[in-house]
Amino acid sequence: ARYAVRFNIKYCADVSKTCASGGVLSPTHDVDVPQLSQEELNALVDEAHTLRRKTAAHAHGAEAAKRAVRAGIDSIEHGTFLDDEALRMMHDKGVFLVPTLATRIGLRESKFPPLIQAKADRAVAQQDTMLKRAIALGVRIALGTDAAVYPHGENAAEFGYMAADGMTTAQSLLAGTSAAAELLGLRDKIG
Repeated sequence: ARYAVRFNIKYCADVSKTCASGGVLSPTHDVDVPQLSQEELNALVDEAHTLRRKTAAHAHGAEAAKRAVRAGIDSIEHGTFLDDEALRMMHDKGVFLVPTLATRIGLRESKFPPLIQAKADRAVAQQDTMLKRAIALGVRIALGTDAAVYPHGENAAEFGYMAADGMTTAQSLLAGTSAAAELLGLRDKIG
């Protein structure tokens, strides 16, 4: 984990993102099963933070997210199946949630094998409920996308999905500007 962080930073990475859980589009991994141990996540986050870089964890499942939060991760990407304990941990440690709601655009418009389509349908069905709980618990939210899952250029749809789930228009705009800049450590330059 430390080697991977060092290698990527050597080649100009500003953020180390890891897959703490499986992915929706993966034919071999369940989305709610952790893919890394606590020790691996601890090493990854420690190394990145030592080198003054931010960290992000692709985590759909609650246990994977909890491990990442315990390690000191800066953001949880997706968070589809987070439970209240994971959301409270994120709130208490100031970890950002990047809910990537607009992934549903690509997930509903694409043709996937039945196994993957079932995972995609299950994930999309959970997104709104999870975000509403995160908002209610006061979790910090930043706008980001999984733009490879749907066409680039449709990113602004995320603002509407956030507002539909209970964020005010101003809150959703802040998620895509100052909150996202803060998450990336760029608040003094952009956002």
